[in-house]
Amino acid sequence: MIRINQRGFTLIEVLMTIVIIGILAAVAMRSVQSSIDSSRVRETQAEMDELIAAIAGNPDLYNNGMRSSFGYVGDVGALPASLDNLVTNPGGYSTWNGPYVSRRFTQDTEGFKKDAWGNNYTFSTGITLASTGGGSIPMTKSASSAAADLTTTPVQGTITDAAGNPPGDSSVAITVSIAYPDGAGGTTSLSTNPTAGGSFSFSNIPVGVRTITAAYRATNDTARVYAAVLPKSGATVAMRLPDAPFAGSGGSGGGGSGSIQFVSGTASSPSSSIYFTIWNSSSSAITVSSLQANYTRTAYYRYVRWDGTAVTVFDRNNPRASSGETINFSTAQTLNPNQAVQIRIETFAPNINGSGTAVQFANDVITIQFSDGSTIAFNSL
Repeated sequence: MIRINQRGFTLIEVLMTIVIIGILAAVAMRSVQSSIDSSRVRETQAEMDELIAAIAGNPDLYNNGMRSSFGYVGDVGALPASLDNLVTNPGGYSTWNGPYVSRRFTQDTEGFKKDAWGNNYTFSTGITLASTGGGSIPMTKSASSAAADLTTTPVQGTITDAAGNPPGDSSVAITVSIAYPDGAGGTTSLSTNPTAGGSFSFSNIPVGVRTITAAYRATNDTARVYAAVLPKSGATVAMRLPDAPFAGSGGSGGGGSGSIQFVSGTASSPSSSIYFTIWNSSSSAITVSSLQANYTRTAYYRYVRWDGTAVTVFDRNNPRASSGETINFSTAQTLNPNQAVQIRIETFAPNINGSGTAVQFANDVITIQFSDGSTIAFNSL
């Protein structure tokens, strides 16, 4: 008779096997969870980077050697009040050029505001995003170190003519302007006059590609540049007019004596008149109540207009005013510090009663004395 030994597992062996299998399963599950968490971290970080670029642009995008991407702030001029502003126009803004975030699934309209764990991002101060990372891996990203770095940057530059000459006394006849979004859906601009050396500056300009224009005497030379205004550092530009009006040509003259100065290059003599621009070089306002024009021709004028055609301060037809005569203004005029105005002495005739063929000046030396004691001299054209 053959006996077969059928010995089974003992209870301890079974328990040990179960324990080992449990340990291996736990390790495997932990490894799988770690892999899932790592994937979620990478997905969340990529989405946060996309949202930050939507707010302030991608610093790595350039066009013609100039940064071209500035996101929501670059278009609107202000920080978004919420993440929704990145995909939906906040209120009919004409400068909004979104959506700035691409929705991966059209049926998921809220997904861009949630991390890979399904939790909403925390959005604060218009520049900072935070994710809890599922409760164990918190993450934070910011568009800049401070909100002001994006919305209140400096812009500075210089303006010269084509020959490289600074404007000198003509600086008051140059208007430099910068256009930018106003933060509320529209656009606005700032204007200033450069210094005699040609330097100018603006403050509180939001980041973005901005247009800067320099106009000399409005209808004459104009220069325009596009500047990439960067976070915090802003922009520095060099502008040059296409012609060389500051080199000294016809219509030039000395600055003069006293606080009222002649703006070089502004004198002209169209249709029996003399036009020229003056400016107040002092730090105080000047009241001008009269002037005396001196010239060598036999000619008598009827009108004196202050600030172009805006104000007629003298009008006398018969007898007209003559060279060397002090004429009193009907209304005294104020010239503020650094202010420039055009003066027109008009309708010159060869006779004191206004009869005869109109007198045309051509490269005559004109001297003007003002009631404050200032004197200027220039050549007419």
